[in-house]
Amino acid sequence: MQRNLIRLAALAFITFFIMLVCIADRGEGDQWWAFIGSIPYGDKFGHLGLTSTLALLCNLAIPPRPGTRLTRIFTLVTLVLLVVLSLEELSQAFIPARTCDFFDWLADLAGLSLGQFTASILRRRFLSWRRA
Repeated sequence: MQRNLIRLAALAFITFFIMLVCIADRGEGDQWWAFIGSIPYGDKFGHLGLTSTLALLCNLAIPPRPGTRLTRIFTLVTLVLLVVLSLEELSQAFIPARTCDFFDWLADLAGLSLGQFTASILRRRFLSWRRA
């Protein structure tokens, strides 16, 4: 039951995240989150918050396989998210309503790291989350 709730939350957040990207790609972002521009570094904090939440939920929903060398640094889930988010940031160079920003990508990287780190702490603290 607990695992299913986490997976449902991850799926819901992935859907929400995709909707945000679609809104931004259409150039309608200012209608929804114009207030972000009035906050210093609001865009970067937005990237950090969204990607850390995404990484946290996805890493909790799909726990790493124990015993692999990769999980000491990055989980497979985080690496997949890194590739997808990097491609999404690069694609913004070809979308007129968007701008490809290296610092947005750095905020995404920080968010992925924070989300994975938080998920690993929660998994250690609540061992029942590790079991399917």
